Amino acid sequence: MKKFCTTLLVALLLAITAMPVNADEAKDHICFRSLDTDKDGLVTFEEFEKHYADDEARFKAADVDQDGQLTHDEYHDLLGHGG
Repeated sequence: MKKFCTTLLVALLLAITAMPVNADEAKDHICFRSLDTDKDGLVTFEEFEKHYADDEARFKAADVDQDGQLTHDEYHDLLGHGG
C-alpha cells in the first residue's frame, strides 16, 4: 500500500508540473486555427488570403522572419494580440 501511495504521489506531481508546459506549447487560439486549414501550425499566404483577400503587403509585414509563413506569434502580433 505504501508503494502504491508513493507511486500515485509521484505521478500526480509529474502531471501537475507538466500542465503549464502543455499550455504554452498549445498556443491554439480559434482565430489562428481557423486560418491554419492544414493544421501544420503555420499560416501560408494561400491560407491567409482566404480571410484577408489579396493583402500581400500585410502578410509580408507580419512575416517577421520572412519565411513565407506566419507563426502563431507573428499572426497575433499582426492583430495586436501579442503572443
